[in-house]
Amino acid sequence: MTDQLTRPSNPDRRDAIVAAMSKPPATGRNRFRVVAVAFLSLGVVAYAAVVYGGFDVSTSQVETRDELPWHYPLLWTHIATGAIALTLGPLQFVRRIRRVPRVHRYIGRVYLFAGVVPSSIVGIVVALLTTSGPVAAAGLVVGDLLWITTAALAYAHARAGRYRQHGQWMIRNFAVTFAAVTFRAWLGLTIVGQLPILQSVYGGDFDALFGVAYAATCWLAFIPNLLFVNLYLRRRRTRRVEGALA
Repeated sequence: MTDQLTRPSNPDRRDAIVAAMSKPPATGRNRFRVVAVAFLSLGVVAYAAVVYGGFDVSTSQVETRDELPWHYPLLWTHIATGAIALTLGPLQFVRRIRRVPRVHRYIGRVYLFAGVVPSSIVGIVVALLTTSGPVAAAGLVVGDLLWITTAALAYAHARAGRYRQHGQWMIRNFAVTFAAVTFRAWLGLTIVGQLPILQSVYGGDFDALFGVAYAATCWLAFIPNLLFVNLYLRRRRTRRVEGALA
């Protein structure tokens, strides 16, 4: 009787809930998706390490402002912390790791507070300093704002014990994180797609064509990702409701 009186009315069942989320065995298709995402993410991290690992502004693939000596250190910080998010993000979807709640939480905190949060905040400043024009700057700023907003919502739901909503917002958050990968794919596609009109529209000026491709890619990098995961979450919610009614 004493135990019943002193026991909290809403005990923290975090470990049990996280474990329950990870209980169903992963199918071959799910394993392939996680492995593919991890492989692509680490590929971008490796590329960034090669290009920016030496902290040499002359190797930067992004044009920086010579009159602002702190522009490159900010860009480097954005890339380094973003690499942390890209490295740890896929681990959040590995069910063997999620079955160990403490490890899952620690990885999630490092992902958010050493990766997403600092990278998005610094990224906003870097975006405002871009030399690629207002359309590109707007796309980069909106992407960073969505990145930190989805992170804040995911963390708030976790702290409140709303773990299903937490998981949904973490999926949306990683969709924005994965923009570092899809950015490169979309940039290549938008360049190749415009090559037939290089002469007729751009007068043979490849730099002008690249500028348009880059500005468009700053939006394409994250918008299709978010549309895809929201469609995925809606379909999963529909299947769950249909299963409950069956």
